Amino acid sequence: MDTGILHTHHLLAVLLLVLVGAPVVFRQWAQRLRKVHMVLDSLLLLTGLYLLLKAPNAWDTPYIVKYVLTLVAIGLALIGSRRQDKRFSIAAFLLLAYVYGVSLQRDLRLRSPQKQVEHIAFQTASVAEGEKLYQTLCQRCHGADGRAHYRKSATLHPIQNPDTNYWRAVILAGRGVMPAHPYLSESQLASLVAYLRQWQ
Repeated sequence: MDTGILHTHHLLAVLLLVLVGAPVVFRQWAQRLRKVHMVLDSLLLLTGLYLLLKAPNAWDTPYIVKYVLTLVAIGLALIGSRRQDKRFSIAAFLLLAYVYGVSLQRDLRLRSPQKQVEHIAFQTASVAEGEKLYQTLCQRCHGADGRAHYRKSATLHPIQNPDTNYWRAVILAGRGVMPAHPYLSESQLASLVAYLRQWQ
C-alpha cells in the first residue's frame, strides 16, 4: 500500500505541476481549473500526510524543506489564480518543479544517489563508512534499525542471509522495489555489507 500511495503522490505532484503551469500559457483556463486545483491540492496534502506518518526518514532536512516549499507553492498558485497574475503562477511552478526534484533525488542539491555517496568509503572500507552509506541510501525504506518494512522492504535486523556475496549482489542489482546501486565501489560495498553484518 505504501508504494501505491507514493506513486499516487508523485502522479498528483506531476498533475499539479501541469495545472499550475497551464494558466501561465492559457490564461483563460485559470478560472475553469480552480476547483480541480483545490481537489488535487487536497489529495496531494493527504497522501503527503500519510507518507509523512509512514516513511522512516520523513523528518530529515530535505523532506521538511519539501513540505514547507510545497505549501508555499500551493499558496502562490492560489494567489496567482485569484489575482490572475502570471508571476505568482510562474513562481509556484518553479517551486513545485524544484520540490519534485528533491522528492525524486532526496537531496536539496538535486544530486543523484551516486553523487551523494561518492565521497564515502572512497579508499578504505569500514563499518563507520558503511553506516554513512546506509543512512544515505537505505534508511529511507529500511529505517534506522533495519526493521521499518516501508514499501515492503525486507527486515535487515537480524540479517536474514549471512552470505556476503548475496548481500553484495542484492545491493548492486536491487530486488523487488529496492533500487539497484551498481555505481558503488568495492570499498563502499565492503563497508555497507560490514555495517549490515553487525546486525547478524
